[in-house]
Amino acid sequence: MAELLNAQISNSQKAIDLLREGQIVALPTETVYGLAALASNEQAVAKIFTAKNRPRDQPLSICIFTPEQAQDICILSPLAKRLIDAFWPGPLTLVLPKKPDAKIADNALENLTSIGVRCPDIAWRQDFIKLGFTTPLVLSSANTSGQPSPLTAQTVMEDIGDKIPLILDDGPCRAGMDSTIISIENESATLLRKGALRVEDFASFPMNWVQT
Repeated sequence: MAELLNAQISNSQKAIDLLREGQIVALPTETVYGLAALASNEQAVAKIFTAKNRPRDQPLSICIFTPEQAQDICILSPLAKRLIDAFWPGPLTLVLPKKPDAKIADNALENLTSIGVRCPDIAWRQDFIKLGFTTPLVLSSANTSGQPSPLTAQTVMEDIGDKIPLILDDGPCRAGMDSTIISIENESATLLRKGALRVEDFASFPMNWVQT
């Protein structure tokens, strides 16, 4: 059964140690609680699919620790850069072309050439940086596939607590809904999922909204 610990820096170190060992842990974000693993570790990524009972053909999103890290794994258009400057850290996931040399496990992306990336606005992100950990993570909602995304640590515990070693508890998630997902191709944007950010929040950004 998972150990449930407050999201403070000493417990962030425990989470980091587990991640480095190839384990998976549940972490809070401003949107929902997520299930994390080293994005470069194929075996660790596989544990997320197993814990969530998630179909293997559904790609996973990547969590980075600073907005600047996006350029290490993605190809950034001018529009992508403007959105990153405006909304990161925050509840926006951008689907961007993946760099060929990005150190992301193949099973996280199912051989896609694009990658969903976000930089969450949450305290443990800064704690991890202070502790010297900035390795990109796979971060998927910490729930059994098909169930509602969890907004509290206790919900994670009740659902998948017997499948993971650690849950960091930072109280109820502020936004209370998943991140907004936008796919960027050059200067065109496609809204893939409505979430914590609304279309109106992007009104000041001249872009070509593609209908889906």
